[in-house]
Amino acid sequence: MDPLCGWCFGFSPVVLRIRDEYKDAFDVAVIPGGMMIGARVGPVSNMSDYILTAYKRVEDLAGVRFGEPYLDLLREGTELLDSEPPCRAIHTFQLLQPHLGLDFAHELQLKQLHEGKSFNDPNTYRELANRFSIEPDQFIHHMESEEARYGTRGDFQWVQAAGITGFPCLVLQKGEEYFLVGRGFEPYDGVRETLERALK
Repeated sequence: MDPLCGWCFGFSPVVLRIRDEYKDAFDVAVIPGGMMIGARVGPVSNMSDYILTAYKRVEDLAGVRFGEPYLDLLREGTELLDSEPPCRAIHTFQLLQPHLGLDFAHELQLKQLHEGKSFNDPNTYRELANRFSIEPDQFIHHMESEEARYGTRGDFQWVQAAGITGFPCLVLQKGEEYFLVGRGFEPYDGVRETLERALK
């Protein structure tokens, strides 16, 4: 997944439900994808016209709601779209509380896509750390470490090596084998059907 991906936001309730219903069968980890890194980093104004139309389709199909503060962020147009900081926050959090990685990723999405908070503002991550009972300055210290930066690059490389070119994407690992369970937004029933086949 990628925190800047609207369809990932739409898919989050499906993955959360899968996590809860299969908690005795497997663990769920978030691998940040790096959708907007390198040459793709730029002001949201580069994509705002498209997003301001496309978000309605996500709402209609997925049943999620984008907040008015986020839509205002799009209209204002100066927010920098850079996946690395929020992906690094996910990587850092999972080093500290791996069992809650999916919850953190979802709350992170809500910070921008509902509340309109900037992923380039350290206070966004301080608020999230506090919500998960982590001392905010300690979290920022971990997040700014070379270990976190290196680990996040490793996440991006894993996604690329796996041939994942779009988000969201749901992969099941069974031993040394990997099975594609979901690519792009899919309703829960379709994902569950594919998952059940992969688990046999």
